[in-house]
Amino acid sequence: MNGVMSGRVAAMVVATLLVLVPWRSPALALDLGEWIPGLKLSPFLSERVDYETNIFQTPSHSKDDIIFRTIPGFLADYTFGTHSLSAGYRAEILRYLDLTSQDTVHHFGVAQLRLDFPRFLLNLRDDFARTSDPPGTELTGRILSTTNVLKPEAEYRLTQKFSLGLNYAWTDVRFDDRAIGALIDRDEHRVGASVFMKVVPKGDVFFNYTYGRVVFTTATDRDYTDHLIAVGLRGDLTSKLSSTLRIGYEIRDPDSSGQASFSGLFFGGDITYHPTERTTITLATQRSPQESTFGTDAFYVTTNGTLSVTQQLLTKLSVTARLGGGLNDYTTKQTADGRTAFRQDTFLLAGVQADYDIQPWLRTGVEYARTSRDSNFPSFRFVDERISGRVTLQF
Repeated sequence: MNGVMSGRVAAMVVATLLVLVPWRSPALALDLGEWIPGLKLSPFLSERVDYETNIFQTPSHSKDDIIFRTIPGFLADYTFGTHSLSAGYRAEILRYLDLTSQDTVHHFGVAQLRLDFPRFLLNLRDDFARTSDPPGTELTGRILSTTNVLKPEAEYRLTQKFSLGLNYAWTDVRFDDRAIGALIDRDEHRVGASVFMKVVPKGDVFFNYTYGRVVFTTATDRDYTDHLIAVGLRGDLTSKLSSTLRIGYEIRDPDSSGQASFSGLFFGGDITYHPTERTTITLATQRSPQESTFGTDAFYVTTNGTLSVTQQLLTKLSVTARLGGGLNDYTTKQTADGRTAFRQDTFLLAGVQADYDIQPWLRTGVEYARTSRDSNFPSFRFVDERISGRVTLQF
């Protein structure tokens, strides 16, 4: 075994010990309710190590590495009557064993104000992410980007059974890589109206129409308007079944006659089923157009789904298995790898993880995941495997 491999194995052994050896520090709690009634603050700190076989998710000459992640953060919640104000922040400090040029810090933040009156509900939420994880299933490797989503929503209860809703979402997307940003940096504005009908005490059937306007920062010839009509289920449909699933029809109308349009089925959301107190089964699905950087294609259509099963084996031990996959279809013929064709990708995800709660404030876990993509263009194929260990301290 050479020196480099020995170093990798040693680092993985240390990481495994870090995950499996319990800490003996006393539990601490930060209870601010004594000073401000209704205020709860929960700080946390997680140490995680990943061994990844194909950091840049390339078809050949892959580079593996060990990534150490230090993840500090907090969650705060202030409840006053039926209303609440919450905020959270998480940083991920990434340090690569060999590929030190990839060292970076991820930032994630969320803030939410929920005002719940007898007949009127107002929810204002903002989500921020600064990360090098690629969005979607087209881009691969390490790609720095910033995304912010602002979503105000309002709902008025006409009767105990019917209510009306208004929703708006502003999504701002920016990439550090100017070649990518020049194509898909954008602002998305979508406003919609919904009718909700309560079919069970905690579950609704809804009908929604959404109008969208997407404006690109540089590639203004990609600007488009879209219309979405959907029906869906939300909430707890039974004591064992809950849903956020919606399905509908989308019309994507580009400003430029030189760009492709889209008219077709879309769906998204998840269904969660609890057959027993110890078992949770979740199916997450999506079909929608996604912005593309491939050739002159403005977008591709992704159809995917992921099934996960979590089983509580012991009081403190749970195991989760995941299996997912999907298909990306592109809209125009492009030339790559010496051939001209409509690009079509298939991708698969499989993984398993185990979580052990040493104490209510101390959790550990290990995980294995395998991601792969096949394509009719060989240069877009890859296989990537990751082994992870983590320990989390949360007050």
